[in-house]
Amino acid sequence: MNEAATVFIVDDDPAFRESLGVLILSMGLKSKTFSSGDEFLASFDERQPGCIVLDVRMPHQSGLAVQERLAKYSLCPPIIILTGHAEVPIALRALKQGAVEFLQKTFSEGELRDAIQRAILLDAERRVAHVVAEERARKLALLSQPEREVLELVLAGYPNKRIASSLGVSQRAVEDRRARIMKKLEAETLPDLVRFAIDAGMKVPDQQ
Repeated sequence: MNEAATVFIVDDDPAFRESLGVLILSMGLKSKTFSSGDEFLASFDERQPGCIVLDVRMPHQSGLAVQERLAKYSLCPPIIILTGHAEVPIALRALKQGAVEFLQKTFSEGELRDAIQRAILLDAERRVAHVVAEERARKLALLSQPEREVLELVLAGYPNKRIASSLGVSQRAVEDRRARIMKKLEAETLPDLVRFAIDAGMKVPDQQ
């Protein structure tokens, strides 16, 4: 378990917040509590690892509305939605919006423990992937426009001769650009290049 992780509890019931905080403490985790979605959003920092335990029915702003706002961030802790009633439409909407779990407030301690553990592990994986993607995007930005054009055609499966014809340059120019691309992106093989592009968020076209 990630000791740096925080479980953010967002619920308008103070007794429930307190009991949930005690349970989370028993898991060896720290928690922060908020009485409303507005209060939580006002202090939200996507850089803080952990997960969010979010009540559906709260005054002023529902849990689903808070979840929708959080979806706009590039990096957000996984969300566990709680409800006092079995509401299938709300559950479907929450899950479609990316909630990792939807639990009724009659949940057992074991169910919540499992959900929180899964959410924190998922958050750690996402943060590693985010760092990798940012680093690869930084390296992609080092490519010149002509190099970027060659890269896109290489990823589409074009051989050097066809790339040269498509761009109206010599085959030697294409070879030089490919060499610079491989060096800047620190890729040794074509599969390395493809994996790099995918991890960086590039769209890899179907092979021609």
